Amino acid sequence: MHPGSTDTKRDRAISPRGDGVRRHVCEIFTCDVVLASRGAPRIPFGEAERWLRRLDRRFSRFRPDSEISRLNRSPGVWRTISGELYALLKLALDAAVASGGLVNAAILPRLVDAGYARSWPDIDPDPGAPATAEPRPVPPLTEVLELRRDAARLRPGHAVDVGGLAKGKWADDVVSRLGPDAAASLGGDVSCRGPGPSGDGWPVALPGGEVLRLRDGAVATSGTAKRRWGADAHHIIDPRTGRPARSGVARATVIATTGACAEWASTALVVGGTRQIPRLGAHPGVLGWRLGTGEEA
Repeated sequence: MHPGSTDTKRDRAISPRGDGVRRHVCEIFTCDVVLASRGAPRIPFGEAERWLRRLDRRFSRFRPDSEISRLNRSPGVWRTISGELYALLKLALDAAVASGGLVNAAILPRLVDAGYARSWPDIDPDPGAPATAEPRPVPPLTEVLELRRDAARLRPGHAVDVGGLAKGKWADDVVSRLGPDAAASLGGDVSCRGPGPSGDGWPVALPGGEVLRLRDGAVATSGTAKRRWGADAHHIIDPRTGRPARSGVARATVIATTGACAEWASTALVVGGTRQIPRLGAHPGVLGWRLGTGEEA
C-alpha cells in the first residue's frame, strides 16, 4: 500500500509487488483507498470502488442529503432507516459499551464546536475554543440514541457521526466481497483475509517500521497529529470532557480480529490512555497494540 494518505490513519503497505497480487488504488472518504487480491478478485475492483463511493455518499455527515444527516436533522422523532444504517448505529452502540463510553458517536456537536465542521482539510478552526471552553461531557450514547431494526430516534440537541467506525467495518466488508485471499486499506484501516502473497499472511507495515504478517485479521491506527489545527485542537474528542483528547497517548495501533474492532479500540486508547489496556486486553477481539506518545502520531 502506498504512503501519503490524507487521513489521520496512515496508509500501510499491504504487500510489496509480487506475482499474483493485483492492486487498485483510488481516493474515497478524503483518504487513500487500496484494494488488493491474490489472483483475480471475486468482483472487479471498479465495482468495489463504486460500492464504497455509494457508501460515502449515503453516510457521510458532511453531505446534507446523506442518510446520517437526515437522521441528525430529525431529533426527537422516530425516523425510518435502512438496514445499512441500522448496522452502523448498532456497531456504534456496541463500541460505546465495549469501550466504557470512550468511543461515543454522539460527540459530533463537540467536534463541530472544536472547528471540524467541514470535510478535512477544508475546516474552519477556532484554535482557542478547545482550551478555553468549559468541559461539557457527552451523555452516554445509550441515552442519546434509540434503535430499532427499521427506525432510530435521537434525543433533541444531539447528533451522531459514525464515519470512523464505518471505515473499519467497510474494510472488512469490501475484503469479503473481494474474495478469500484479499486485503484492503481504507485510509489506513486495514483488513486482511487469506494467506497473502507468500502464504504466511499479508504484510502490514505499522507506524515505526514494524511489519506484521496478518492473516484473517485487521489493523487500525488512531492519532492526534494529522488532523490537527492548533496546539490543542484535533479530531479525537474525549466524551468525558467534550474536548480534544489529552490522555498522553498520541497514537494507538490495534491489531484485532476485525477492522471494526480495531477501529474503536484504537480510538479508545487515544482517548483513555494506558489505563484502558486491562479492559482492551480482556476483549476477545483485540489481539495486540502499539502506543506512541510523540508528535509522530
